Amino acid sequence: MQNDSNTDKTQLAYSTCYNQPFINVISLGAGKQSSYMLLTALEGAYKYKPDFAIFSDTGCEPDYVYSYIEWLKDYVKTKYNFDIVTVSAGNIVDDTLNYLDGKKSRVAALPLRLSGNGGLIMRQCTNDYKIAPLKKHLQTIRNGNKVRLWIGISLDEIERIKDSAVKYIENYYPLIENRKRIDQIINWFRENEMREPGKSACLICPFHSDNYWKVFKKQYPNEFEKACKFDDAIRNYPNLKRQTFLSKHLKPLREIDFTQHPSLFPELIEECNGLCGL
Repeated sequence: MQNDSNTDKTQLAYSTCYNQPFINVISLGAGKQSSYMLLTALEGAYKYKPDFAIFSDTGCEPDYVYSYIEWLKDYVKTKYNFDIVTVSAGNIVDDTLNYLDGKKSRVAALPLRLSGNGGLIMRQCTNDYKIAPLKKHLQTIRNGNKVRLWIGISLDEIERIKDSAVKYIENYYPLIENRKRIDQIINWFRENEMREPGKSACLICPFHSDNYWKVFKKQYPNEFEKACKFDDAIRNYPNLKRQTFLSKHLKPLREIDFTQHPSLFPELIEECNGLCGL
């Protein structure tokens, strides 16, 4: 998707925010929670109103996410004259494959699973591809103001909330504040006959549950094959003595029977930055 963060049109949209003590910004993943948060916020459901939303594009979301974000951009612009900005640090799949081929000297590491004990590589991808481009854009437009960053974590995932590590950013969790759970959010989309988003998460995220892979393999076989090809490519990661895998089962993705491994925990429950899969 195109990075439209530096356009004159976007800069003009923020000019009305500059005299406020806080700029209210929605971190939009285009999943159920953040999309619900955006749509209900524009109807005045919370004690603040958002000034704009930012979608950090990793370059490897499922096609249905890109379709939804384009629909959502048009919907909120037409109905509310509200802007969703897309920012990007590149395509994490292409960047990783180029690193493996020796075409790049560095890439942000994914939390790949190591053969043997299944330990994880230290993760850098969320910071480099989700958080860093968002913060970079905020720095260009905040004009010295603080930012209230809206994060769409629902009550059933309350363990994911955390304070901001950046002085000018205050994390805000309106779904927690209003005690909204994921089942209530899903019901809202259906009761209001609103287009419902799917799960927003990178195709190649090692935190996907077996249930996610099972459904994804059945419903989106072409994109599942993309994930399998990536999994095949990362087997011998540079400077590691052990093989790496996307799955906790430490087997090639295409060989796993996911129906034999029921998931005990919610999807992405281990994701620790609170910005993926929302």
